[in-house]
Formats: sequence, structure tokens, C-alpha cells
Amino acid sequence: MSKRKIKRKIEEIESLSEEKSDIKFCTECGDALEDFSVSEQADNPDAVIENFHNCKKTGKFKGDVCSKMYMISPPSEDID
Repeated sequence: MSKRKIKRKIEEIESLSEEKSDIKFCTECGDALEDFSVSEQADNPDAVIENFHNCKKTGKFKGDVCSKMYMISPPSEDID
């Protein structure tokens, strides 16, 4: 997946979080989320996005935003 598509997907997540204050994060990955941010997979946005699409396709995705996708998105600069 191209960097442009990855950036667009991350922007979609950010706009969703701005629109809703009660976002439901999918946690179906269970224990895999525990150490995800320090795993090698977190350094590979393509793999995370592919995993997200697979979860949606198989019906495993439950919520508004994939937790892993949220974790790999860059922090917002609008922190007060």
C-alpha cells in the first residue's frame, strides 16, 4: 500500500475521532493489543492496514475504529 493511501486512512481515523466523542475502539485482537505499540508489526503500517481489512472482511472487526490503526496514527498536534 502506498504512503499516500496510508496517510489518507490515518486522516480518516482522525476525522472520525473529531466527529464523535463516544468512539468505540475494536479490541477483538485481545492479548495481541497488549504489547502491540512496541512490536515490529507497529512499525509496518501496510501490515496493520492489511490486518484491519482482513478483520472487516471476516466480520471480526467490532467498533468504529481499529485500535491498532489508532495506535500507529501520528499524535495530534492540537494538544492543549
